[in-house]
Amino acid sequence: MPIITDSLPSYIANELAELRSDLDSKISKKEEDNILIATWNIRAFGNLTKKWKAEAKDSPKRDLHSLLCIIEIIKSFDIIAVQEVKNNIKCLRDTLKMLGADWSFIMTDVTKGGPGNGERLAFIFNTQRVKLSGLACEIVIPKEQLKDISANALDKQFARTPYAVGFKRKDKTFVLLTLHVLYGDNSADRVPELKAIAEWMYDWAKQLKRWNQSLIILGDFNIEREGDEAYNAFVSKGLFIPPDIRTLPSTIFKEIKLYDQIGWYRNSRRKSQISLEFQSGGIYDFREKVLTDRNYSLSKLSFRISDHFPLWCKFKV
Repeated sequence: MPIITDSLPSYIANELAELRSDLDSKISKKEEDNILIATWNIRAFGNLTKKWKAEAKDSPKRDLHSLLCIIEIIKSFDIIAVQEVKNNIKCLRDTLKMLGADWSFIMTDVTKGGPGNGERLAFIFNTQRVKLSGLACEIVIPKEQLKDISANALDKQFARTPYAVGFKRKDKTFVLLTLHVLYGDNSADRVPELKAIAEWMYDWAKQLKRWNQSLIILGDFNIEREGDEAYNAFVSKGLFIPPDIRTLPSTIFKEIKLYDQIGWYRNSRRKSQISLEFQSGGIYDFREKVLTDRNYSLSKLSFRISDHFPLWCKFKV
């Protein structure tokens, strides 16, 4: 049985080299005065089949080749927020093994119960580029704030509790808050959770700004389209999503959804509440660059890589 640190079959080594070349051409390079922050919902990022190519009878379908493609993409960023990390952390463990001593991670415990889907929220980061500032917390909305949202909003709090971690690059301290909003039966089911997070984060962003710190919110918000009820709830307190990334497709399928977003607050004068300077952003479309020897359908590809694209922003520091 092969392990991820074994010598690679030549066809995998060649594909990874081509993938790296494509990543370098489409994602901003890491430089001394910038930082690359990303978010990626990696579908059911948990167990791993320890073969170069999973067979029809194998479960899960994610194999060593697939994971190596995921790792190559992760390496493009300084920090990446990952949603859908599962109870079984074989994929995460092998990812850190391949990334090496210059990389680390921090994550939540598993969210129990049906709506939580056995998921964790995690940050994977390059310790040569960023350091932990010391803050790590899960968000609980106070009862007095819930009454201003709706009578029954969040009676049971979040399905998957938002997770905030503080980082530092050079003299800039910033807090990244990631979440995976409950999907529900329709877009309206997501509104109370999105409105609650918008209300609470607005106040926190103002407090952080007084200390010259920044709050950036990123993750899978399950927003269908710009201007729908869920989107309006998300931006209701002035949360700003840069136009460069606002309407980029989140999923690998043909129907365009805006599930994944990266945003921060602006005040009443439309001045940014963060001390980092946004420069550019985008998604990385891996569909034609990974597992190229297999001719998978998009559905089959989603279980091996993901059903979401990674979304990234470059900031000047």
